[in-house]
Parts: sequence; structure tokens; C-alpha cells
Amino acid sequence: MSTQDASIVPSLYVKREGESTTKAELRLTSARERFVVRFTGGCGFMSKADAQGLYDLFKESFEGFAGALLFGGTRMLEKQDTSIVVPGITEIPPVIWKDNPESSILGIIPKSQDLRISQLGMVIHDEEGATYTTIVHPDQAQCLVVQQSADEGVDWEAEFKECLRIINDLRSFAQWESLLVSYNGGGVTEKEILATASRGWPVLLINGSGRISEQYANDKAFLKKYPLVHVAEKSVDSIRGALLKIGALKARDVKSVPYLQIVGEETP
Repeated sequence: MSTQDASIVPSLYVKREGESTTKAELRLTSARERFVVRFTGGCGFMSKADAQGLYDLFKESFEGFAGALLFGGTRMLEKQDTSIVVPGITEIPPVIWKDNPESSILGIIPKSQDLRISQLGMVIHDEEGATYTTIVHPDQAQCLVVQQSADEGVDWEAEFKECLRIINDLRSFAQWESLLVSYNGGGVTEKEILATASRGWPVLLINGSGRISEQYANDKAFLKKYPLVHVAEKSVDSIRGALLKIGALKARDVKSVPYLQIVGEETP
């Protein structure tokens, strides 16, 4: 059985805020390339228009990726029909991982409520009045749940703060490179964009994705202040070209000539 086949029942780690996560981080380093991509952006509040074509866009853009993927390891299911998956940024990394066997993946989940097992899987969040239920995403190799204590949960910002900590470890102690990819999103996404940019780490904003990512993608003063913040249009060619330029994709893994021409590489 391959790693991807086994992902239907991901390994689950639970930690308190501030604790180290050696085992999870070491498993993340099984990726062939020393490059970690963190995905942030829209989930339950993403419009249908902004979610249109989202999966294929990133599936094609990340073809050949062999680094590590960090994401909010959840899935949203419609309450009225639980067979329907609500589109969101957390659906993208598992799609990329499944298509690229030399990559690795880790989901980060803040425990905002008591966890419970149901027929849907492990329920993370089920707010009264909401149209969807949030569960642990089944398509990941491992998942890290962050809590304050067994009795106390954390807010949703704990997800990106834990990702910042993991990325800092990888960059500082293992000489990895990193990239934050931001598509759509609201207030929490904005905080992560600013926290990452202020550290001098690369960010890729998808213009045309809506909401906060699009806002900052068109903020000339912000882009001038943070030269490692890049902008790609909502197209495979533009995103793939940016990934090659930043180093998340390697030219040797890219077979399509137009992508190489975007960043000025010569075809082999």
C-alpha cells in the first residue's frame, strides 16, 4: 500500500500550543525537495465564482512538485447533503499530493471545539446555524491538532501560527526554502500574509482570486515594501511561471516548454 493509499486514515497527532512536533516535522521532510509550500485563503466564505475551476487550476500548476505541503487539514461538508464538499483552499494540497508521489503533506487543525467521531469522520467544528460541518480531511498522510489543553481549545489563528513555527524550524535548522500561496481569504488570511511578508519570506498572491489576496495583489505600496511578495494571475501559466521563478518547482521536473519560457529558462 502506498503512502497515498494509506491516507484514508491519516496519522493524528495532538499537541498543546508551544510544544514541539518533532515526529510530524521529520515525516514532512520525507519530500524529495527541501521546499515547503503553505496554502492559505478562502474556505466557507469563498464565493462560487471565486471557487470556479479552483481544483484544476492548482492541480495543473503544481504538476511535478516534490516538496512539502502545509495546510489547514480540514474538509467542509454541506449539512443538507453531506456528500457535497464545500470548495475551499483546504481541498487543494491533497489534490497536489495525490498527483505528486515525491511530495509530503501535513495538515494543521486548531481544536476550537471538543472532537467527536461521527459517520462523517472526526468532526472538528459544527456550529449551530452554519450550513456546513468541518471534519478532519481524509486525504492526508498526517494531521496535527493544536489545543490549549484537553479542556480548552484555541482560535482559528492557531493554524497559521503553528505553520509559521514549523516553517521557521525548516528554514532555520534544515536549510529549507518556503512559500506562502494565498488565494482569496479574509481577516485571518490577511494576518498570515502580513506575518509572513514581515519575516522576509516569499509570498505568492493570486490576483483574480477575490477578497484579501486580490486586494494585496493590487496594493502597489505593499508590494514595494515587501519585494519577496509575488503576484500571479489566476491562470496555470502565470502560477506555474511564478513557482519556477521562486523555486517551488524545478526546471528539470517541468516538461512543458511554455512554462520554461515564462521565467527565461532555456529548453533542454
